[in-house]
Parts: sequence; C-alpha cells; structure tokens
Amino acid sequence: MEIIARLGSLLGLSFISGINLYATVAVAGLCRKFGLVQGLPAEFDILANDAVIAVAILLFALEFVMDKVPGLDTLWDSIHTVIRPFGGAMLALMQVGDASPAIEVIAFMLGASLASTAHITKAGTRLIINTSPEPFSNILVSLAEDAGAIGYTYMSLAYPQLTIVVTLVCLVLIGLSMPLIFRTIRMLFSALFFKIKCFLFHECAWTSSRALPYTLDAFFDEHRETDEKFLWTGQAYAIRVPRVPRHSRIQAIVTSKRVHILSRHWRRLQDHVVAADELTQSKSYPGFLLSRWLLRTSRGDLLFYLYPALARTLPQDLTARAEHDEYPLRSR
Repeated sequence: MEIIARLGSLLGLSFISGINLYATVAVAGLCRKFGLVQGLPAEFDILANDAVIAVAILLFALEFVMDKVPGLDTLWDSIHTVIRPFGGAMLALMQVGDASPAIEVIAFMLGASLASTAHITKAGTRLIINTSPEPFSNILVSLAEDAGAIGYTYMSLAYPQLTIVVTLVCLVLIGLSMPLIFRTIRMLFSALFFKIKCFLFHECAWTSSRALPYTLDAFFDEHRETDEKFLWTGQAYAIRVPRVPRHSRIQAIVTSKRVHILSRHWRRLQDHVVAADELTQSKSYPGFLLSRWLLRTSRGDLLFYLYPALARTLPQDLTARAEHDEYPLRSR
C-alpha cells in the first residue's frame, strides 16, 4: 500500500505542478510543516522550510495576478515552459526517497513528462480562451486553476489512491483534446508570422488574396464551373463549419457564383460549397491577430478566423450577384 501511496502522490504532484508549480510547493510545504497530512516522506522537510514556503507563496501571488491578464498569461506560461517540468521532476524525486539510481531516473522522467503534459494543456487551453473577445472566461478559468491546484495538491498528499484514478482520467481527457490544442497553437503562430510578414511587405495581403497555393490550384480548376469568375482567396481557420474540426486550416475561395471552402480530411481535399444565392450576409469583425468572418446562409451560419490584413481585402458585397471583373488567378 505504501508503494501505491507514493505512486499516487508522485503522479498527482508532478501533474499539478505543470498547472501551478508555486501553489503545489506552498501547499505541500504547509501540509508538512503543520502536520495537515501524516506520513509524508522525510524529503518533504525541505518544502516545510519557512523561506521555501514564503518564496512559493510570493511567486504564487505574482502568478495569480499575471494569470488573469490576457497576453501576460501567455508570456508567463512561456517563461515557465522549462520551470514547471523541472519542478515536477524534482517533486517526483522526493517521492522515491533513497531508491536506486534507475528508479530515480525513471521518477525524474515521469515527473517531467506529467508536468510537461499539464503545462502544454494549460498554455494551449489559455490560448483557445484568449481568442474569445470577452475577458471574463479567462479570469474564471484562471481562478478555477488556482483553486484546483490547491485542492489537487492536498488530494495528492492525503488521498493518493484516489489521485491515481483522477490523474489517469485527466490524461485521457488531455489526449482527446490535444489535437484541438495543437491546431490552436499553429493557428495563432501562423497569424503572428503573417502579421509580421505584412508589416515587412505591405503588399503581402493583397498578393496572397489573388494567388491560390499551387497545391490547391489543380483541385480548384476541377471543381469550378466554366463561367465561374475568381474574385478572392485566403487562408482561414474554421470556427463553425460543417464537418470541419474547430481551428482547422482551410482555404476560402470567393468566386462570382460560389464560395468554396477547401479543407483536408484524412489528407484528402474536400470542397464545401456555398452558392451565391444562398448567402444572406457577409461580415467581418476586426481583431488584432485574427478577425472573425461570418457568412450567413439560408442553410445556417458559417464562422471563420481570418488574418486581419486578408479580411480587409475581401470583396465588399458577396451577397450581390452583380457582374464583377475577374481577378487574374495565379498559382503559387
């Protein structure tokens, strides 16, 4: 039973340190110092040191403030990309005590891996939340993380058997959500690079909106009608598009007769088409890194993220079927 208890504490403390390392250290130190949990390893005496507890609480207070401000929370998470996994690894080492070098290495790797997984999930989830225009969800999630870190640390020490089950369930949920997290990270970094590119080359957005990527050129030619005039194209990301996962990269193509939404499913291209007579409204909502592009149709609303510079090059009225001069289509 002692081995199971040590394993539960190891998994729990390493995992939650990837969310909030300083809260984990502070709670573990207080539990050891005031005897709130019995039977903790002797190695935890270092955490019960007054200076360690004071510094952990001070840093927790600083993180409490930083974590509530969109943008600053991402900066703070970036700084802790190495700190949290290393802290999780050190907490894991404290659980094994005087074990063989092989066990210590395994504990170190396991602790670092769990903390890294939790950290990536926390940072990625916060990026997803920061794409929301309202600030309150960011604050609520941050408060939940703070309370959860304190409660999870105590649970890991007092109820290690339960912690094993809860941690495994969390890891399964993280595995299911990881594709969305990676798509979001890719989307935001792509938006940042495109913004820098447009700053350096002022015609970048205009050129991109008139040039279809080479890999999609042949596919589009096969699916366009003979009298269909090319007007605009741009890289976008799905927010609400049928059969397209959220934040997946797509290529939008506007023509005189339809809007084509090209996406990949199992590495195969698919074309979601909206006819011009189905469109009732086209509207963009400005943003710093990403603008929102709304297409209202008779079959339902479609919503995308679009680079702001590209959004400004959109044709003015997609709902009108008036004759337009065809833009020259160039592949790139």
